[in-house]
Amino acid sequence: MAICISMLNATGKLNKYILLIEDKIQYSLSKIRHYFEIDCIDITVTPFHRGDESPSGIGGYSLNPHRVELLLDCNRNDLDKVIDNELLSVLAHEMHHSIRIRLGIPSETLAQQIITEGMACHFEHVVTDGKIPSLFDNLKGHDWKALLVQMRPLLNKKNQPVNKYFLGSDPDEFPKYAGYWVGFNLVSQYVEKYRISEIELAGMDSDRFYNIRVK
Repeated sequence: MAICISMLNATGKLNKYILLIEDKIQYSLSKIRHYFEIDCIDITVTPFHRGDESPSGIGGYSLNPHRVELLLDCNRNDLDKVIDNELLSVLAHEMHHSIRIRLGIPSETLAQQIITEGMACHFEHVVTDGKIPSLFDNLKGHDWKALLVQMRPLLNKKNQPVNKYFLGSDPDEFPKYAGYWVGFNLVSQYVEKYRISEIELAGMDSDRFYNIRVK
């Protein structure tokens, strides 16, 4: 029932950071365990492929219910600070996705994808003691409710372009990370109203979040 941490380090680029990464992952897991029982998960850490780097220097994927991957920009001079400041947030986000996958919660329609990402962002916020996810550094001036109105006609459609709604491929229509921002605010509003636990929240279907009145 262990969590296994593996460094995918054939390039040797992680060498100088291994102890820091392991310490930060263990610290992060101790924080996450305050909210969820987590076991039987492989956490792999690997350098980004050149050209795929995240602006923040760190990224992640939840590949299935039992594997999370963290990626690091090993060409940065400040990678130690990135690990120290951002690894908890990214790991919490991806572990939350794994938990939702394990629970069998669907994430096919745009509405479901928005809530899935919003829950993971909200969990980051909780685990980091109220820190706003860095994804939103350039979004705080955007009205999330107006963005939701724009998205509403397609909420129940499947196979919507992730790049458009989440990654900013059409910035004239939606700013980068818009889907995350809408989801985070919908979930935060729901939690504020109903005061539910993270475990209860993780198992909820997306419909509940669209059926409450947007304040």
